Amino acid sequence: MQQLPVVERQSTVKTVAQFSKDGKHRYSLSMVWDESKPKAAIVMTYPSTADELTLDQTTMLVKNNAVRNAFGGVTIVNIFSMKDHETPRSDRVNESVLLKVCDEADAVIVAYGRGMSHQERKEEVLNMLSGYKPKLYTIKDGKGRPFAHPLSPAAHEWNVVKI
Repeated sequence: MQQLPVVERQSTVKTVAQFSKDGKHRYSLSMVWDESKPKAAIVMTYPSTADELTLDQTTMLVKNNAVRNAFGGVTIVNIFSMKDHETPRSDRVNESVLLKVCDEADAVIVAYGRGMSHQERKEEVLNMLSGYKPKLYTIKDGKGRPFAHPLSPAAHEWNVVKI
């Protein structure tokens, strides 16, 4: 029997999601595929519908770009934890989880978008993150503008830069 010129590659991704007991808040979504590489925390605005088993487009783009940027894992946290975007809310648990995730990350990437909505909360969270300045980054879009959201077409390929 002839040997086929095939190379098999395998990967295991450990995914963990943290929710409130009532399921209304998602506090974090972590994916780790290589423990030996740096881990990133990415700070966005709202939690999506993604969980420990299903991914949405934003989560997929975050993971793919984290891989392309030589990270071995990524944890998504948000400035609001309430999954209902009509009533954006956060709570003390969310802030505690956000800071814990940033403590444990090798890089903290702020990518909550440049839209003017929730500007006060964005500034509040950026001030909370000031202690992480040595590892604080953002994504610049194709026009060189910072704080791009991963769903922005101009930011689908990350350009990660220091804040």
